[in-house]
Amino acid sequence: MMEVLRVSGMPGIAEVGVLRFRDDDRYCAETVDGLTPPLARHEKWIVNVSTQFGCPVGCPFCDAALAYHGEPTADELLAQVRWVLDRHPGEAERCAKLKVHFARMGEPALNDAVLEALERLPSLARSPGLWACVATTAPRGCEPWFEALRDVKDRRYRGRFQLQFSVQSTAERDRARLTPIPHWSLGELARYGARFWRPGDRKVVLNFALARDVAFDPEMLAATFDPARFAVKITPVNPTARGAESGFATVLRSERATAVERARAALGARGFDVILSVGEAEEDRIGSNCGQAVRVARPEFVGRDGTPAEAGAGATHRTFAGSGSSMEA
Repeated sequence: MMEVLRVSGMPGIAEVGVLRFRDDDRYCAETVDGLTPPLARHEKWIVNVSTQFGCPVGCPFCDAALAYHGEPTADELLAQVRWVLDRHPGEAERCAKLKVHFARMGEPALNDAVLEALERLPSLARSPGLWACVATTAPRGCEPWFEALRDVKDRRYRGRFQLQFSVQSTAERDRARLTPIPHWSLGELARYGARFWRPGDRKVVLNFALARDVAFDPEMLAATFDPARFAVKITPVNPTARGAESGFATVLRSERATAVERARAALGARGFDVILSVGEAEEDRIGSNCGQAVRVARPEFVGRDGTPAEAGAGATHRTFAGSGSSMEA
């Protein structure tokens, strides 16, 4: 059973639905029905799916980290996609690029149901332009999941799949702070990505949501990653409650913006595709960033004092391997 608790945002840019499952406020997911202005819906349509009820990773700039209540099933993941498609009957069938992102609340690699949902998605979203995208922090201990992801990509998507690693920094000390779970080192990301990519695939994206005082070294990236298989994406740190509490400010709207441009040029000179992805300012004003909509719709989803809530009954946990945030390969 699924119930729509709230829809907010701005048609033509992004609308966020808070969807409630299992008749229980702990099991809420944010799902985004988005566009990329000035492109029309039949040209490019983006669906963002929550892969967990909240998120256990605890990134200090993300409001989704304020709660974690377990994993949606594959049916619940696909129900989010179906809800967006049903809002616009007939559009999927004529859409040139329908991109379904498993990239809203949650860490996809911590939910095995994401693999089943990816397997079944082409049967649900019957579109000539269907793409799937997975954005992950690459948690340590999830190696079998990533091998299965490679298999699903090769069998079901054939060049229409985007893998994105949330890297955030080239310094392991900063990565440990920004992604406070054990995760793959830069070397491990490079080795897996090289195996993941095949001729005809989209390049694996290395995403950096750059904050002030966070290291970003183009030389290290160029020495570690192959520009034939990897692209670099630079995004701002979006304004969130947790980000403000933690003192995060984006580089792209600061005096270091010129340094980012120099880094972008340096990477481009080394053969990298570099994407500078700054969303619509209206998205910040309408509160469409991860965890914000469910916090408004159901304040009790997070702890009463605003601290992260404990996992709900029936929630499952994956044990992280290793004792630190990362080990250099």
